[in-house]
Amino acid sequence: MGQRSSHIQQPADCRHSDKFIIIGNPTEEVEFDTAQSHLVGFAIDYQSHEKMQAKSLGRPVVTAAKLVSKTFVEIGAVPEGNTTILVASENSTDCTFEGMKRCFVYAAKCVEAEGMFVFYFCGHGVEVGDKRALAPSDFDRSECTCITASVLNDWLTEASCKAKHVLFALDCCYAGGVGDALTTDIPLHRSLFVMSACTANETSYTIGTLEVSMFSYFLADAMRKQSCDPGKLPLYNILTECRTCCEALSSLLVKYEAPGKVSSCQIDPEITSSGGDQKDNDDETDIDGVPDVGRFQYITKLYDMKAPRPPLHAKTKQWLKSIVKSITILRDRKLLKDKVLNTAVCFITTSIASYQLAFQRDTVSQPNTFITAFLNIASFFDNHCHGADITIDHLKYGLEFYSLVLQNNAVDDASIEALRNCGGM
Repeated sequence: MGQRSSHIQQPADCRHSDKFIIIGNPTEEVEFDTAQSHLVGFAIDYQSHEKMQAKSLGRPVVTAAKLVSKTFVEIGAVPEGNTTILVASENSTDCTFEGMKRCFVYAAKCVEAEGMFVFYFCGHGVEVGDKRALAPSDFDRSECTCITASVLNDWLTEASCKAKHVLFALDCCYAGGVGDALTTDIPLHRSLFVMSACTANETSYTIGTLEVSMFSYFLADAMRKQSCDPGKLPLYNILTECRTCCEALSSLLVKYEAPGKVSSCQIDPEITSSGGDQKDNDDETDIDGVPDVGRFQYITKLYDMKAPRPPLHAKTKQWLKSIVKSITILRDRKLLKDKVLNTAVCFITTSIASYQLAFQRDTVSQPNTFITAFLNIASFFDNHCHGADITIDHLKYGLEFYSLVLQNNAVDDASIEALRNCGGM
């Protein structure tokens, strides 16, 4: 983790940058007066300009904004009466460029000298020329309708913000680019912190199975777990925990690129877990290479799992072994349940489909191949995550994602459609 001291010799005026960006002194717990603090957040779920309408992000960004705002209130960081969440589809004039400026400046002016000003954004991050920026609801792909770091600096200056601390939480693509630019565009005369969902060249995940963005989901979870006292925030610990979980879950997703090629998000080798009840043995399999998962035996009978049974490609099984660490991280934090478990299963199913498509295309659309994939997933969780109960519902979720990989890559998935329509699935 690199760091550069600013020209102002104060402990909080250091810049720390890694995969996610945090600016400030990570060893200090940020303290402030809750009653003097304000939060303003924007959920840009709808893009009004015709050039961007098709890219509207919809409900997950609204859920994300409300979740983060609620969490700030629950941990005693901002009073409920001092929080404002503006949704593009509900507050059309407040989420345009001019509307965001007006609401941002008003909220920043309300913060008193011992308070913290929190600006939260969930929506599109964009590249305009060589800059990274936030897209308000009326963004038309021009530089004059996007919000760059210098624009945010202008807004803070106009507000004459007196806040003891300023925190920007940016949940959008290229967020790290905005955060990085803020270190030079905003004079370090105050304690400034920026938390971003990704780096300047990465995209942020908004996930249907989570019904919220990944960054905001794990940010809220980390805030609840790491924060103890009202008016205090261990920001670096919160961000580190959020980053760990984001990387663990995203590493389960592999995408098909071309025959013989897939792309994946590799987990940081420095991330460690507490071990727990992980097994060292491989999955139990029968002589035909299909895991023996007793509670799903009826599926093998229903879908005629007779020889020759299509085993997963060796590279697919090797990849499954490589994600044990990621699963262990999520398991140790008791996150592998409900929506996170559904997302993990769907990501792994997508990845298996991608591997099979890349290395064993001739059998990827056979129903028995999908059933083999699902049984491998169930066996994987049985071996490495006791308590994560894989059910027939997970098979249904996984099938949709498996089928989507085939559809997106021009594979005739008539057999998968037949599987979906069989047995009441």
